[in-house]
Amino acid sequence: MAMATRQPSDALTAELVPVIWSSKVLHHTESSLVAGEVMDLSWRSQLAIGDAITIPIDVELTGAAVTVTSDTVMTNLKTSFTTGSTASITITTWWEIPVSVDDSVARQTQVPGLLEKFAKNAAYGWRKKLDGDATALFSSLTGTGNGMDGQTFTDDLLLTIMEGLDETDIPPERAMVCDPSTLADLRKIDKFMSFDYSSNPLRLKGYRGRIDPYGLPVYMTNNLTSPSSVGNYGAVLHKEAIAMTVQSPMDVEKWREERRHSWVINTSGFYGVDAIRPTFGTYFYTRSY
Repeated sequence: MAMATRQPSDALTAELVPVIWSSKVLHHTESSLVAGEVMDLSWRSQLAIGDAITIPIDVELTGAAVTVTSDTVMTNLKTSFTTGSTASITITTWWEIPVSVDDSVARQTQVPGLLEKFAKNAAYGWRKKLDGDATALFSSLTGTGNGMDGQTFTDDLLLTIMEGLDETDIPPERAMVCDPSTLADLRKIDKFMSFDYSSNPLRLKGYRGRIDPYGLPVYMTNNLTSPSSVGNYGAVLHKEAIAMTVQSPMDVEKWREERRHSWVINTSGFYGVDAIRPTFGTYFYTRSY
């Protein structure tokens, strides 16, 4: 095999050491991963692909007026608390990201621990895949107040979303997940930025902050799904709206591939994500993707 096929892509053809590589590698940019912050992780366990967890949702109990003059005093006795609907999470994805470094690359780059750097990069890629699958479920949330694709995010839109969740008794511990365009829109709303209204304005938190008038933490990510060529799906949701189950720990295997004169590290794992209580969140359209 020609040396050119076993050298870094920017090496000169057929020369053994054509360039000097820096011992420092500049890491690629990373999206902020938010799924673990705003979704339910209660069902983490050792599961294999195809396994499913059924989650009972208890019923809202009602009663009746007390009577002591009738033998039917216990007519309204409730004996079952899980006759309501159920939710489930199925382990549907087995994902791997293998990386390898052959001997010629390892010896010519002067980069110490190059394979381990690749492996760390692969672990991030695996987490990003999980995060993207989870945020893709925003469009399945059924709360009201979505607005229009490509819209500018406004205080009135947020009021409509919060009102809809309040009207269906969704607990107030909610979070917003948005993209950079929505974060920029929020920064134009004095109510969210001014010290007159907020003790913790967004500008002091960079890409993460809290809208104090609503007690709403804000998370920004570029790892959202776009319904069209205009904007993304953002969401305001309670943690129980979407759940993730991840095989723990993630498998990381290292071996020598003699036929390729290479070391390989493979990162893999099982996971499942499902919208288990879609009424516990509302998606909204963002201004741009």
